Amino acid sequence: MVYFNTMKKLPFLIVVIFFFGCTKEKVGHTKLYIKNTTTHTIKLLPFNGGALENNSIKIINPNSEIEVYDANVRGKTVEPCFGTLLQPYDSVLVTYDDLVKIPHIKFNLPYSGNHKVLFTSSRSISNQNNWVKAITNETKYSLEGNFMYTFVEQDYLDAK
Repeated sequence: MVYFNTMKKLPFLIVVIFFFGCTKEKVGHTKLYIKNTTTHTIKLLPFNGGALENNSIKIINPNSEIEVYDANVRGKTVEPCFGTLLQPYDSVLVTYDDLVKIPHIKFNLPYSGNHKVLFTSSRSISNQNNWVKAITNETKYSLEGNFMYTFVEQDYLDAK
């Protein structure tokens, strides 16, 4: 008889353990955009060890923006930034209309040319401090946001 009463309570006990044992996991959703406010077509050419990474080339038409990253991550965060995603690359060559070119150098990597954008520059695409972060939705268990990097006409003029 005792065995029978225990068996009746077992499903209830399992449900109680399952209900209190589960906690909702916190999640984050991040989107990253690059905006081109210039009148020039911008092409981003990432290099690693001197070799162009063809699969990672980005083209941004004049006065438009593109999404370059979209991911869900564990934890209530909207990281990483595109600058972090560029870590495999030692530099990104930014071209305007395929004519004007300027490299954005990562982590002050040695570079023999004088015409460059250093990682510490406020205009470096590789430095995540130069991306504008915006939280678009937040709940107790989730966070959604995006980062935006904007190319302006002065970037083109500086590259010339």
